Amino acid sequence: MSNGEKGITAIKLIFTIIILALIISGIIFIIKRVWQDNSVKNIGTDLLYIKAKCKIIHDKNIIDANEQLLGENIKEYTESEEVNQIISQSDKWYKLRQEDLDAIGAGDLKAEDGYLVNYEAEDIIYAKGILEDEEIYYKLSDLEIAQEQKEALDKDKQQNEISEQQPVAEEQQNANQTPSEPPVTVEQPETKELIAGAQAPEETPVK
Repeated sequence: MSNGEKGITAIKLIFTIIILALIISGIIFIIKRVWQDNSVKNIGTDLLYIKAKCKIIHDKNIIDANEQLLGENIKEYTESEEVNQIISQSDKWYKLRQEDLDAIGAGDLKAEDGYLVNYEAEDIIYAKGILEDEEIYYKLSDLEIAQEQKEALDKDKQQNEISEQQPVAEEQQNANQTPSEPPVTVEQPETKELIAGAQAPEETPVK
């Protein structure tokens, strides 16, 4: 094998390695994205479940003061500075313990992950945070607002794409249509003679 052929083979090998690396990177990105989306959905579902259960408990507490609210009323959260900033804005946050999660049927969740509820605001905090589009959300309400805004942007984008495609489709449709030619009228010879005879003046007889 000549030096030139060896050089070509080495270049092909390098390109093959680069392409394989790009393919693998793309697969890893897709898997990571799918896993992240599923994680967000699962955590969001858990928080919605806790929110619904805590609303029932709060409603019972309003009717009957003997119905105790679950959780420990806290004024600070030392495990996370970001969560502590949220807690410091209100003294109505309750940290759910493991027995509290068990009581509402969410015993498969770990209390150390940090589940906090504000009964009056009907809001939930997940102290570990939820990663959504490179942004971390701690409050369920903030996550729901972000998802609604994203859905609205996606809807507007789809509508804009449809609006941009409509003029192109109309132009193509008009281009495919053959313009109709006006009908050609052919006068028959007899018709011409009748018309000429009707237009000729009458001759006055000479005496």
